[in-house]
Amino acid sequence: MKNKHFSLLVCVMIMLVAFASVAAASNWSQFQKNEKHTGITSDEGPDDATISVNGNTLVGSGIETVPVVLGNYVYVEGASKLYKYDKSTLNYVADCTVAATGIQNANPASDGNNIIYVVDTGYGSNQQKITAVYASNMTEKWSTNFAPASQQCSCPITYYNDNGVGKLFVGTVNMSTTDPVNLSDDGTYFAFYADNGTEIWSRETTTGGGYYWAGAAVVGNYLVYPDDAGTLTSVSISDGTKVNETDLSNKQIRSSATYNADDHLIYVAGKDKYVHAVAIDPNTGNLSTHTTSSQMVYSSTSTPAYNAADDRIYVGCGSMINGGYLYCLNATTLASHWVTEEDEIGNIQSSPAVADDGINNPLIFVTGNDGDGLVYRITDLGNGYSITSNGPPNATYSLAGVAISDNYAYFGNDDGYLYQVN
Repeated sequence: MKNKHFSLLVCVMIMLVAFASVAAASNWSQFQKNEKHTGITSDEGPDDATISVNGNTLVGSGIETVPVVLGNYVYVEGASKLYKYDKSTLNYVADCTVAATGIQNANPASDGNNIIYVVDTGYGSNQQKITAVYASNMTEKWSTNFAPASQQCSCPITYYNDNGVGKLFVGTVNMSTTDPVNLSDDGTYFAFYADNGTEIWSRETTTGGGYYWAGAAVVGNYLVYPDDAGTLTSVSISDGTKVNETDLSNKQIRSSATYNADDHLIYVAGKDKYVHAVAIDPNTGNLSTHTTSSQMVYSSTSTPAYNAADDRIYVGCGSMINGGYLYCLNATTLASHWVTEEDEIGNIQSSPAVADDGINNPLIFVTGNDGDGLVYRITDLGNGYSITSNGPPNATYSLAGVAISDNYAYFGNDDGYLYQVN
């Protein structure tokens, strides 16, 4: 762990700098913060001794994705609409229709400025669709249909500024008729120009497994994503040509890929109860050495968060029908630093969101996908941890997790309530 103890002189200097130039809060512009899915911000987050939950804003439909935070506003998808709320008060500002209806579990992304990209998941007969929305006035910029109507899009969108050209990456899945909840038999990964929605390339799966919550991480000129066949694939960003792939597991991987740019490692967590780390050459996109963690208690759909300053990753495990745990692992060896104890946190399927301002201990936030619907803050103490939690009004299952900006965190639940944590 980095040294959290500062001399009086250093503290005074920091205060002077802070008063001279107050840094603006950062955006949480897409799933797990950025195109690497590190899930960490240098904002302080809700850091009081205890956390409270403000707001009890009924969006009107189930919230199954993490909010996007841009500037002074929070954007959240609920069924057919994208909603805009004031970041401080959670007062309603505007909305835009972006989907037909039904559950939406493909996380929106933004360009970090003024455009938000929202997917219509396309359950049933609805056609998958991406809609670009102007964040400033909540009007549509463009909309494009993609993929067969028989498939669904349950992947977070990855936005990437590729040398001045905005690009979007997202995958689809065809659920198996044998077991339409747990198994898939087809899927396609797509790339689009963010400016107008024109398709750049598409690549069908070659492993027989589709892409469910399998968001892609950007590694230089390459894109890396897992699938339901337990395979990790690396392709060229420019045309989707496969570089190579590696088999990690005989179980589904339903977490997104995270990129550790310091050690050139890709992380995913799987239904096999393991965290996987795969070395990647950022110059060639080639995947090589594969390392696994010790087995977790439950299977995982949690995307690992990477804390570069402390050389750690955080990952959850659990489901809506069993308990949950949060693991803190060494970022290179995957050896365990600590793990929460039984019944300390709820059924965790969310991906950890981390606030680490470089002064205080890292704060990790997850939500419980269970009837209690609590939000948990776990403080990383180095060789151990502490936990505080809060149960909001109208609490219920909260699948997706939180977005952090400034000293706030935001999350929603299955009944369509949006909350602010402070």
